Amino acid sequence: MIGGLLLSHAAVCLVLAAAGRRLGRGSLLVAAVPPAAATVWGVTRLGGEEPAVAHVSWVDGLDLAMTFRVDAFAGIMTLIVSGIGVAVFVYAFGYFSAADPAMGRFATTLLAFSAAMLGLVWSDSVWSLFVFWELTSVTSFLLVGHKSTDAGVLAAARRALMVTGGGGLALLAGLLLVTRAADATLLSDLGPVQGASAVVGAVLVMVAAATKSAQVPFHAWLPGAMVAPTPVSAYLHSATMVKAGVVLVAVAGPALGSLAAWKALGLAFGIASIFWGAVGALRHRDAKLILAWGTVSQLGMLITLFSVGTAHAVLAAVALLVAHALFKGALFLIVGEIDVRAGTRNIDELGGLARSMPIACFAAVLAGMSMAGAPPLLGFVAKETAIAAALDLEGPEAWIVGFGVIGGSVLTVAYTVRFLIAVFGAGPQTPLAPGRGALPAPSVILAAAGVAGYGALGVVDDLVGEAAARLSGAAVGHLHRWPGLTLELGVSAVVLAIGALVGLAVSRRPPRMPADLGARWTDASIDGSVAFGRTVCARVQHGSLPVYLVTMTSVAALAATPFLADVSVDHLVVWHRPLQVLLAAAVISAAVALCFVGTRLGAGLALGGAGIAVAAIFVIHGAPDLALTQLLVEATIVVGFVLAFGHLSRSFPLTGARWRAVRMAIAGLGGAAVVIGLGAASANPSGSPPVAEMATAAANEGGGGNIVNVILTDIRGLDTLGEVLVLATVALGVVALARASSGTASEQSAGTASERATDAASEPA
Repeated sequence: MIGGLLLSHAAVCLVLAAAGRRLGRGSLLVAAVPPAAATVWGVTRLGGEEPAVAHVSWVDGLDLAMTFRVDAFAGIMTLIVSGIGVAVFVYAFGYFSAADPAMGRFATTLLAFSAAMLGLVWSDSVWSLFVFWELTSVTSFLLVGHKSTDAGVLAAARRALMVTGGGGLALLAGLLLVTRAADATLLSDLGPVQGASAVVGAVLVMVAAATKSAQVPFHAWLPGAMVAPTPVSAYLHSATMVKAGVVLVAVAGPALGSLAAWKALGLAFGIASIFWGAVGALRHRDAKLILAWGTVSQLGMLITLFSVGTAHAVLAAVALLVAHALFKGALFLIVGEIDVRAGTRNIDELGGLARSMPIACFAAVLAGMSMAGAPPLLGFVAKETAIAAALDLEGPEAWIVGFGVIGGSVLTVAYTVRFLIAVFGAGPQTPLAPGRGALPAPSVILAAAGVAGYGALGVVDDLVGEAAARLSGAAVGHLHRWPGLTLELGVSAVVLAIGALVGLAVSRRPPRMPADLGARWTDASIDGSVAFGRTVCARVQHGSLPVYLVTMTSVAALAATPFLADVSVDHLVVWHRPLQVLLAAAVISAAVALCFVGTRLGAGLALGGAGIAVAAIFVIHGAPDLALTQLLVEATIVVGFVLAFGHLSRSFPLTGARWRAVRMAIAGLGGAAVVIGLGAASANPSGSPPVAEMATAAANEGGGGNIVNVILTDIRGLDTLGEVLVLATVALGVVALARASSGTASEQSAGTASERATDAASEPA
């Protein structure tokens, strides 16, 4: 079923790519079908005892496979990703105009992003996890850059791609180190790891998670991504994109949680993001940016709780993960509706919306109260559990985590109160456009789900508790609708009171737009990296083929130097047949002649002579396939020379004796490096050639009698595929250069003819 659901997403993407223009806005409703099917399947699996597993093998010998596993935690994420996805697609149908010509492309990309995120949360193999991780980066780049004619939008999309793409490279390196230390490639098989390589891998994985979940200092891409259409903002920043890093920390915790570096780095990222994100939410005037900076803060809370790793903290993190998806998705959709009807998101230009948009106000109050952690909503339960988990800790960790959780909760209440007052409070009546029928329903459903979750807390507790037990590897407690007169309840009451006072005070502050320093620094870093790369390429890739050859040969010679001590001549013989001496002399003579010949035709003949002599050596050694390959290469070279000689001078440019000596020395060094490598390898054989085994495998497994052909097409099939792709790429490059050259020549000829015509016209009669 897992494979079928992923294939259904891919199939509908293909249909929309082909017919999206004809379907128009209806393509959004078609795109909602696969997420709806995944949601229904996820609901039917709730409370299931055995996880659903799917496995698609690619290369058995290299342990490369796409492995998926839907357990309790992945089941919750399925409902978040696909359930909110359905709401977003329906909302987008009302958000966009029917006349928008890009709806097919938008629906295709958004569905592809949903499929990528679904594959990520279902992945059990680290390789499939990495593949879908990168797919989310690429598709989110396309979604953020949907308005591709706007320079600011393109800059924000590039920023998001560079930050999250860089995190993908860190993730790949980290996964390689972690899987090597754990000797396993399945997340479900990873156990606690130790050692220096594991520590480095853990740091890289945490950095990758921080880039995707917009943790300080990698946070600047998330507020910038608010230039995307509101359905994208709601989906990426409540249920999908930013949750990817949190999911990574959650599923990697059982293997890496015992490392001090993992916990220390996670707490550093999380607590810094809690406070810096909250400060940003208190300073901005754009309603979407307020929510975006609040997302940075709440993601920091999730990273902090998952990094702590105790059963109680993991239970709080999973509960907050669910609550955050509901209330933040609802709030983004409400802001999008306000933007469509009022034509602005600036809170200084909004007023009286509680009277003119009562349904949106009702949903916003419910979602905002859940975000602030007020009863009777699911956010209150999650916040109570988080405070209790912080109070359970001991030593310096208790002070650090308690400061982050409690202080962050105060600021969350503050920017929530400021948001609600500024958007829906008293003020001059904001003129509104007529409402659209499909806009209010999704936000109301998501906001009401917070109340329903509180009412059906027993069901939520079972699901969240099972997922937390799976992640923490220990028995967890329970979520409480009402904890009683406990310390955490008292702390929560103080948090609500202080946060409300701070929010009221900030809401009366004169408007002042903060400088977007993070985005500027990030863009400056990207531009600096690009400029540095151009400078290096200009110095290194300067177009001088002789210098390239000198550099490569020198490096090869240096690489062979350590093997000099292993070279032995005891096992070498001068020749097996006297003809080998004559052929070797022919090769050497042709090579020496190449150093002194002055004409291009003479060089071609000398090079061909050396190649034919080498082919003859292959024949003597019983390798006719290599001899044929060598002859084909020589024939290709001759044809190339014949085609090129018509455009070149007959003789080579004159060179001095010094440059000729350098070239001869470099050629000698290259030959010496090969001799050293072969001499050292043949002097220290390891085992015996598996000729018999390869012959048997070629017949039984490869289905061929020619061992060499089977090796090329089966045993080394991936290498051959890579070589074919390289040759195809080179061929395309040659064709492109040839067309560009012919186009330039035609333009020059046309320009010359035009100049002549102009000159003729300007001559006196």
